[in-house]
Amino acid sequence: MSANSKIPQAHHRLSIHIGVNGLSFVIQDTHTQECLLWQNHSYSFPSNDYNEWAKEVGNVFRQEEILQKRFNRCEVLIDTHKYTLIPDSLFEAEQAVNVLRQLFEVAYLDEVNYCKLSSQEATCIYALPAPVNAMVFKYQHKARFYASVMPQLYFIVERKEFSRALMHYTHSHVDLVLMQGERLLLCNSYAIDRFSTALYFLVFALKQWQLNPGSLNLYISGPFKPNHTKQLCTYFPSVTVATSPEGLFPSEALNLQYGPHFFPICASSVEV
Repeated sequence: MSANSKIPQAHHRLSIHIGVNGLSFVIQDTHTQECLLWQNHSYSFPSNDYNEWAKEVGNVFRQEEILQKRFNRCEVLIDTHKYTLIPDSLFEAEQAVNVLRQLFEVAYLDEVNYCKLSSQEATCIYALPAPVNAMVFKYQHKARFYASVMPQLYFIVERKEFSRALMHYTHSHVDLVLMQGERLLLCNSYAIDRFSTALYFLVFALKQWQLNPGSLNLYISGPFKPNHTKQLCTYFPSVTVATSPEGLFPSEALNLQYGPHFFPICASSVEV
């Protein structure tokens, strides 16, 4: 770790991905785009116990000396199902909290942010657990916080295939994004207890939008097991790991785990 401690934080980007089953992080040289370090820590607890979640995140920070260094650029992605997209024409910043509360239980201290998806003339509103944000902010004062679906959205919007989908899998929920050409058809999160449930929601969404699995280009990210990807390949002829075009990692498993750290993220709004 002594070598890692010498990484000049002022010239590098720290990206942290926090989920209910673990925390991963990467450090990237912003000049050469080289990935300097990547690590993953696993933990497990009830997904709605945000105080315990924050404690586990704090334990990881205390274990990793490099995470205690101050980075000028720090982006934090948090797995949350509490998000929704609305047309820009209907969006009012002061109503963001009320919009989310019509769909989800939003705690009083939850931090509600929003990001623009300009190409779709839409805004994504999302809520993040305050205890987790506060724990990260304790160490990284310049951290910017995002729902993990945001970089996934930007990634799939930029793909060129006509019929395409993105499946971001976690142990507690799955994010599904469907697109045809430049048209965004679906962006939603579904609670799951196993991979087969996630696969059911994907197939159901395709049927609902009358998309042919045989002509669909499916991108995936998350902690997929080999048998999961094998199942997907039996249903879809085109399954691709969603990752950075620079191909920074040497294996498919590493790209599934760390690739989304390098997806573009738009500037976050001021917290509501």
